[in-house]
Amino acid sequence: MSTYNTIILGSSPNALTAACYLARGGKKVLVLEPSEHIGGAVATAQFADGFKGDIGLMSGRLETEIVKELKLADHGLEVIERKTMTSLLPGAKSFTLPADRDAAEKVIAGFSSADAKKYKPFMQLVDLASDFLRSAYDVTPPRHHPPQKDDVDTLSKLTSQLKGYGRREMTEVMRLLVMSIRDLMDEWFVSPELKGLIGSAAIRGINQGSFAGNTTYTLLHHVAQGDGFFRSTAKGGIGGLCQALAAAAKASGVEIRTKCGAMSVNVADGVATGVTVGSDTIDASIVISDYDARYTFTHLVPPPELEPEFNRAVKNIRYNGAVARLNLALKELPKFAGVSDDALSGTLVLAPSITYLEKAYDGGKRGDISNQPYLEVTIPTVGDASLAPKGKHVMSVWMQYAPYHSAVKPDHLRDLVIQQLSEFCPNLKSLVEHAEVLTPREFESQFHLTEGSLYGGEINLTQAFYLRPIPGFAQYGTPISQLYLCGSATHPGGITGLSGRNVARELGVRDMVPA
Repeated sequence: MSTYNTIILGSSPNALTAACYLARGGKKVLVLEPSEHIGGAVATAQFADGFKGDIGLMSGRLETEIVKELKLADHGLEVIERKTMTSLLPGAKSFTLPADRDAAEKVIAGFSSADAKKYKPFMQLVDLASDFLRSAYDVTPPRHHPPQKDDVDTLSKLTSQLKGYGRREMTEVMRLLVMSIRDLMDEWFVSPELKGLIGSAAIRGINQGSFAGNTTYTLLHHVAQGDGFFRSTAKGGIGGLCQALAAAAKASGVEIRTKCGAMSVNVADGVATGVTVGSDTIDASIVISDYDARYTFTHLVPPPELEPEFNRAVKNIRYNGAVARLNLALKELPKFAGVSDDALSGTLVLAPSITYLEKAYDGGKRGDISNQPYLEVTIPTVGDASLAPKGKHVMSVWMQYAPYHSAVKPDHLRDLVIQQLSEFCPNLKSLVEHAEVLTPREFESQFHLTEGSLYGGEINLTQAFYLRPIPGFAQYGTPISQLYLCGSATHPGGITGLSGRNVARELGVRDMVPA
């Protein structure tokens, strides 16, 4: 029988970040991953002979401070920036928006001088609001009852930051959080093209349309986590984030096991005492689940250990997975009408207007797949040739909406996506050597993501801050003593590593985790 101070179930960036900080604080840590890939759904794997593609998320960024504190560059992390967003427009047209704001202003002026003048002020407001969220994301949510000194200090700091903005700016920031992205775009811009391009980031990953309230919060959430408009990945694919974290963890003494199969948490008298993996029992003082709350408390923890009220709250968490992922193995680099080869190193989106995004959601409202979907496309091999055989390429596609509860068929999704993209790349079908399709059902069955939610629960103000994952349990603890949560299902969500660093701080490794 083996004994550890801490066992972490799962190996997402948050789990590995927690492992790194705990090990640096002197804890003996074991990470258990049931699949063959470190990172679980945040991994890059071979999907055809010589072709590698991202499994779940195809962009993401670790918190900059975490990268520096854990010296991840020394452990192989190489960030690849995607510095453009290209909107695919009807009539085989497009426009490419660069990350540089001066250059972006000039591009926008080509079709709307009014929008060009407003672009920088708009982005400054987005910066202001997302900076506030970033501050809130770096701390454990305050307990609403009973508050402790740390909670009062946290609220005081966040309130002071808001007041420091000035009355007008403070009001604007608070108003943005509850607005629909449609209303925000109508207040600022006139061109449908720009509205659609910016608005696409507000509906990414959620089963909501662009007319829904607080979708602006979703936009700000992505921007605050460094994954808003101009995204990034890692050399070797998104899995490079976890590979670097795993290397840093191992260098700190963390043990990592993959292909662990079935796992469960051992509980005695309301206290987590370790885990069972297959026929092996492993004792630990602390157990941390990287999985979402519903999976943790319906599959990993014995049901009798939980109160009915808690079970109801967990059951009512909204997951609503609505994203399908495609990886296409291509014979050669595709040519998109009106899109420069340089723009293929960035992100391409099929979001010609805010109205298009809402219509794409029409199927999702009824639990059906979208016949005119929102698509987000990257060709990672443009910047990283290691992902495909020489001269060949990988195309990764993010497709909404493909709701978990729909009768979605992978072959139909493949054909639908290729048909949509063929309007802009007529010979795409002839370039495809192999296609991998992952629906919310596959994400759930293969990686234990409830309802296929890539974010561990829908990104929404009603499931954020002290409400994530459920009210009363936003401080990473659970009703089971010594059992904690650390994944994207917890505050602040995402794969930045902040959830992992926050839980390590809560577990007392404060000298190793900046406050």
